[in-house]
Amino acid sequence: MKVYPTPENEIERLKVLQEYAILDTISEKEYEAITQLASYICGVPIALVSLIDKDRQWFKASVGLDASETSREDSFCQYTIMNNHVFEVENATEHELFFDNPLVLGDPNIRFYAGAPLLNKNGFVMGSLCVIDTEPKKLNKEQKNALQLLANQVVALLDSRKTNLEYLDSQKELQNFIDLSKDLVCIANLNGLFYKVNPAFTKVLGFEKKELEGKPFIDFVHPEDVQSTLDEVEKLADLKQTVSFENRFRTKDGSYINLSWNTSPDPETGNLYAIARNVQKEKLAEQHLKEVNYLLEESQQIAKIGSWNYSLVSKNLIWSDEHYRIFEMDAMPTDALVAKFRTLVHQDDLIMLDSVIEEVSRTGKKFKINYRLVFPDERVKYILAMGEPVMDANETIIALNGVVQDVTEITVAEQNLNEKAKEIKDIRAALDEAAIVSISDRKGKLTFVNDNFCAVSKFDRPELLGFEQPNMATFFETEMGMQILENIYSGTTWKGELKHKAKDGSYYWENKTIVPFLNNKGIPYQYISIGTDITDRKNAEENLIAALDSLEKKNRELDEYAHVVSHDLKSPLRAIYNLSEWIVEDMPDMPQKVKGNFDLLRRRVSRMENLINGVLEYSKIGRLEIEKESIDINELLEQLIDSIVPDNFEVTIGTNFPIVLAERILLQQVFTNLISNAVKYNDKPKGKIHCSYKSLKDYHQFTVKDNGPGIAEAYQQKVFKVFQTIEARDVKESTGIGLAIVKKIVEEKGGVIYIDSKEGEGCSFILTIPKCQHVS
Repeated sequence: MKVYPTPENEIERLKVLQEYAILDTISEKEYEAITQLASYICGVPIALVSLIDKDRQWFKASVGLDASETSREDSFCQYTIMNNHVFEVENATEHELFFDNPLVLGDPNIRFYAGAPLLNKNGFVMGSLCVIDTEPKKLNKEQKNALQLLANQVVALLDSRKTNLEYLDSQKELQNFIDLSKDLVCIANLNGLFYKVNPAFTKVLGFEKKELEGKPFIDFVHPEDVQSTLDEVEKLADLKQTVSFENRFRTKDGSYINLSWNTSPDPETGNLYAIARNVQKEKLAEQHLKEVNYLLEESQQIAKIGSWNYSLVSKNLIWSDEHYRIFEMDAMPTDALVAKFRTLVHQDDLIMLDSVIEEVSRTGKKFKINYRLVFPDERVKYILAMGEPVMDANETIIALNGVVQDVTEITVAEQNLNEKAKEIKDIRAALDEAAIVSISDRKGKLTFVNDNFCAVSKFDRPELLGFEQPNMATFFETEMGMQILENIYSGTTWKGELKHKAKDGSYYWENKTIVPFLNNKGIPYQYISIGTDITDRKNAEENLIAALDSLEKKNRELDEYAHVVSHDLKSPLRAIYNLSEWIVEDMPDMPQKVKGNFDLLRRRVSRMENLINGVLEYSKIGRLEIEKESIDINELLEQLIDSIVPDNFEVTIGTNFPIVLAERILLQQVFTNLISNAVKYNDKPKGKIHCSYKSLKDYHQFTVKDNGPGIAEAYQQKVFKVFQTIEARDVKESTGIGLAIVKKIVEEKGGVIYIDSKEGEGCSFILTIPKCQHVS
């Protein structure tokens, strides 16, 4: 179901509209005349007095339209009642709210609409006086003013009609009340003659109406009560007060009954209105009055409304109970009440309040004012006060009546709303500072661009507004552009990166979000685009890609060079090695010292070849992509130990090693180097090697421990450097690259390796690798 705009006071507004009892009534010439005048003044064929009901708009009067009502959801007037001023639509076909309205697309083919709100004195908008044309149009200032004046006249007619109905109802109710009342009710004039009496009056006294009406009421008063009755009646001569008294009144059978009178004068007619009752019934009336007062007090408490009266004659101030509750005070005499009241009102507001009261007392105008109460605990209440003067027959102001309402919750809510509105405004300002912002209508024409948009595109604002974004028409013909259009046309937000061409021919990149705004039917009517300039980042990415391509090329060249170099270096080394073996074989009787020199030569050649191989392996670490596989570390260690550890070594392996996802060849190099070092440098008759594992929070920790000579602390960092050894190479054949390879592999994988050792007490190599490599 379509959701149409609804005033905040919609429930109360509809209730007030029903109280006018105007809906579905017959045509009345006064309203028809106003619509004819509105049509004439505005120069349009259609004019309506439209009243907005819950689900429809009903026409009290119309010119140029046969319909008596339409649905509310299709009405233009539903938007008029959201304002306190004339609402105008110059061309409905181009208006975002009405371009697809059935009343625009079909009969009566509305193109122009203007509506003046029917705003009553209590601030409720009942509907509108609207004018309609089938051609686009615009009212001038005088026409708008005239339309609003006519709308005010409609409200005056509605109020007059309501008042007249209420008067007739009240007269009828009064007459019914008088006729049905058990009390004695009569009307008399100042000449002392009965004018009207009710049935109860005749029933109690026993006289017929004709025996009483037109007769002096004093004739029925007991002779002993005549003077006191006349004294009380004289008090009514100035028409300003009500008198209460008791006397004895004669019945038709000659007996007298005690009556308690309440008599009031009517300032306009001079008639006296009197009610008499038996004293015994007074208590019932008093109880009834208490109940009425209780209901009034309950109503005030629920609405948080208190009433007050201030007599300018007696200087007496009266507050209702709810008034005292709102001000959190106990009842007190006038002087103390006024003094206490003035201490609670905010000092800035007190000056304004005094000024308003002084003006009301002087001019007789009604007033409506807001002020603040500040309590000792620094709490603040917001009060809405309304009042009007009370005048006597001479139009002299004798009192002020009014109400106060606790509007703290409403005021605080409004303040919060204002703060949110400011926050939104600040956010928009910040967005304008940091982002590239544009708004397009449903046809793709730009309706707004911020300064950043102009700066990055190098177009001036007049070159953009009212046109499509430059260079985008051809882009939307591409596959990507059509996909973006399909997304946003369906009401879906699109996010991505786009390349644009600036006015000077240069290009810039945006990280952009396009958000469609949907109407009540779910159709986009405009699009907002918010982006950030990512040109520098995109250029950096392109440079990085070029650099990576160049680096990859150089790595390939380095690999080829290393292969050639290693081949060229190893070929003569192999020749020297083979030649030395042949010489030894061909000269079996050569001196032992010479033979030893040839053995030394072959060891140096082998060391040189191993050194070349080590350098090549070291250079490849981190540059080659090796496929990962699941590796059982326990199984890997057993295989390595079986192949490189002599039988005279005692080797133990822990039982909790994990299965990891890693490059097998790299782990083999790590553990092979560590275990072979433990074997190579062991100086004990019985060598021992222990491999263990410990699970850390984010890492696997492996330890290879031996019982060899240990490594002094001064050498613990040195051994991880390329070509570094602790013992001379003539003592222990070594290239000095193995541990450097281990360190580089471990660190390439995000781990660390270090030594825990004391000289002469064995050595522990401890390494970690991240658990992202973990399988189980």
